[in-house]
Amino acid sequence: MASARTFKVGPRALLAGDGGLLTAGAVGIAIGLESLLGSAGILATVGFAVVLLAPLLAWWLHGRDVDGTATLGAILGFVVGGVVLFAALALGLPFGLDGTNIPGVVVLGVAVLAAAYLVAIVWLDVDALRDLSPKRRTHVRLDIVRLLATAVYVAFIVGEIVWATGASNVDQVQVLVVLVGPGALGAAAVMGADLVVRRHEQRSHAHLVPGA
Repeated sequence: MASARTFKVGPRALLAGDGGLLTAGAVGIAIGLESLLGSAGILATVGFAVVLLAPLLAWWLHGRDVDGTATLGAILGFVVGGVVLFAALALGLPFGLDGTNIPGVVVLGVAVLAAAYLVAIVWLDVDALRDLSPKRRTHVRLDIVRLLATAVYVAFIVGEIVWATGASNVDQVQVLVVLVGPGALGAAAVMGADLVVRRHEQRSHAHLVPGA
């Protein structure tokens, strides 16, 4: 379970942040393996599984049960998040979003999203480092996974920037999707799981009360 300090911020916000961070880190590993092994099939084969399993890992590390209801909610959250993400990208097409010439409004939106990512990652890692002190240590496994995911994600971002700088005719849309998409989808997945599980629990409680 999360520490008392993070609960003051909000357990669901913490869960969403971890879902996004772990998913971004997992996708970074998958793309890194694809680059090292030179097999385009790796990312296509495990991509969906990574984006789904990483949020469920975050869900489990928060002390939640990974059951059919949570999995269904994560899938629904992933689908809704994907639709919103690609709809947002599609809105830029009429304004010249062709993969090489991104309008300023899109750049501004990505900058805001990147700033939100940075704040969330710093917040999660600060909590992890504090919790690893001998006086706390309430969710050590989550702390370690957070720090590892952050290291992988930072390395992945640096690698993408270096590659995009040295490559010609870079599809900027693809780069943006790869950098910000996994985190958004991971957060959406865990929020979907949380929403479906809570609704299921509320309905179960409503059925039990009349029969009590």
